[in-house]
Amino acid sequence: MRRALVITPLLLLLLLHLTPSSTPFSPHNTGPLGLSETAKVCKLADNADVVILGPGASAHGVKAAETPIVDPFANAGDPYVVIANAGGRAVFAANATPLVGPGKALVVTGPASYANATLGPFALGLATGNVTVYHASLFANKVFEKNRQFIEQVCREPIRLVLAGGDAAHYYHQLEEAAAPWAAALALATISLYLAVRGRQWRSVA
Repeated sequence: MRRALVITPLLLLLLLHLTPSSTPFSPHNTGPLGLSETAKVCKLADNADVVILGPGASAHGVKAAETPIVDPFANAGDPYVVIANAGGRAVFAANATPLVGPGKALVVTGPASYANATLGPFALGLATGNVTVYHASLFANKVFEKNRQFIEQVCREPIRLVLAGGDAAHYYHQLEEAAAPWAAALALATISLYLAVRGRQWRSVA
């Protein structure tokens, strides 16, 4: 019974460690709408001046709406993968939603794009004060190779990712990354405790 109480949580933690997140635009999601590829080339930092917003999330007075943008003409073969203009450069956005808030538009969708009954263009990148805000759809795995040059340019500076929520795997991996600097010390303490307990058991048997 005592062994089961120890093994069950360990197995649960191992399962979470091995399971990718299914949260859209999570850096731990390896699917088409994940940001796992972007996470490999970008440095994440909580105090970054470049902010990436997922649908429903907000920061610095800018919010990413939850209504998807559709473009029947300027798309990559899928009306939900729209082609946008980033200062004269074509970039792709998978399952984008409008950015709503103050600032200068840096990335905009085409004039034929729409969200519900509202016609575009919509902002997918805004410069507001000293902060630049982008929609996470520009960084999704599905469009990573198409947008690689744009992503690498944005990621010359650290970025901060803001999501409206996440599944258990997303939060576990976030905690795992936060605890990484302490992982070696924690592992050593755990092993030492285990050996101490086992040593006491062996002595009691002897």
